[in-house]
Amino acid sequence: MKISKLIVIWVLMLAQHAQPAIFYCDPLKGSKTGDGSEGKPWRTIQEVIELKLIRTFNSNGEVINKDAPIKAGDTILLRSGWHGVIQIASGYNDIPIEIAAENECFPEVGWIEIGEGKNWIIKGLTISPSLSPRPLTNVPANLVTLCERGGTEQSTNLVVQDCFIFTERDSTKWSANEWITKAKNGIWLGRHGSRHIARNNYVLNTRFGIQLCAPYVICEGNIVENFSADGIRVTRDGQIVQYNVVKNVFVSSKDGDANHDDGIQAFLFNVGTGTLRDVSIIGNIIIERENDDLPFPNQMQGIGFFDGPLVNFQVVSNVVCVNHWHGITLGDAQRCKIYGNICYSRWQGEAKPWIMVGQKKGQAFYNLVSNNLAYSFDFTADKYVTSTNNNKVTLQDFLKKRSEILKLINVKFGSLHPVALRARLGDQTQ
Repeated sequence: MKISKLIVIWVLMLAQHAQPAIFYCDPLKGSKTGDGSEGKPWRTIQEVIELKLIRTFNSNGEVINKDAPIKAGDTILLRSGWHGVIQIASGYNDIPIEIAAENECFPEVGWIEIGEGKNWIIKGLTISPSLSPRPLTNVPANLVTLCERGGTEQSTNLVVQDCFIFTERDSTKWSANEWITKAKNGIWLGRHGSRHIARNNYVLNTRFGIQLCAPYVICEGNIVENFSADGIRVTRDGQIVQYNVVKNVFVSSKDGDANHDDGIQAFLFNVGTGTLRDVSIIGNIIIERENDDLPFPNQMQGIGFFDGPLVNFQVVSNVVCVNHWHGITLGDAQRCKIYGNICYSRWQGEAKPWIMVGQKKGQAFYNLVSNNLAYSFDFTADKYVTSTNNNKVTLQDFLKKRSEILKLINVKFGSLHPVALRARLGDQTQ
């Protein structure tokens, strides 16, 4: 008898997942009293959450909102207009619930926070508190925060994809102090759980662009444009940062900013120094400034991984254009591969970027550094290094490699961002 009941439950669960539903929210034509259908949509995603219309589970497997119509496997399509904010304290799903823009629609939210959970996909939204019809209060420091409030090892697969994220759309009139104090951070893949994803987002006018704070997360195909601290931060084991474009850094110590800016930086979260393992940095383009007309210039380090030991890192086929000595630097690197990268500067002056295996703890050994182009190389920290075919860079080398990597990125993720409707790079002639 018990076996029969288990079979019935199992069949019902399969039937539920075999028939995913699509629900709709429309800020202009929807209603709180709608049924979420295409013809009778609800109004906003914030109201859907507040009305407890999503059935999910807590970390103990206990049901939340057991009579709610939306369940695991379902999709909530948002139509154009203001949808408030997305705040989900806890929600674990065995298969994903997707909150996405309907085709040819541009829904707007102020910010997103999923405190803990599993299997959520946020896709195609425009995210900025500046879009609110009325000023928002208690705007968080990070415009997208996934799995920061807590959770267990079950917390996984929280995805933000194809979104346009910004503090304000236009930063041309910002002061230096506003770049430091007004600019919000873009995406924070939180400290809890693992295997979260930030994919093909356009992050504009922020302090920090994307911060990766959980192990085994993926950051790919994103554009971080106009930032005043670090473009992307790597802080835990097994993280993958690939095919991103990071460009245009603002404000320096002369403007009152104490942060030492990096295109991509690595350090151990909450500690600063300590062992990081199995990180991959592949096919990224880092451009300090696309043009010299931008205000508040600042020299930026390219790929700055100063605090190790760093074990089994791959830094492969990245393009770095900065006005700084540190093009690519790995500190206390162990059995790392630095292959096929290019470091170039289009600025006059002595600060020509190098590729370096450095050390603070005397723990660099057995690294492979091959087929790179830069102005100089320094591997003296590693007496066991294998170094082959590393040569001085030229403008033609830089333009060729940048074109090749950009073409690859455009094939993978599109030449025009689907929501921001912006190209990944501007002028390609210099």
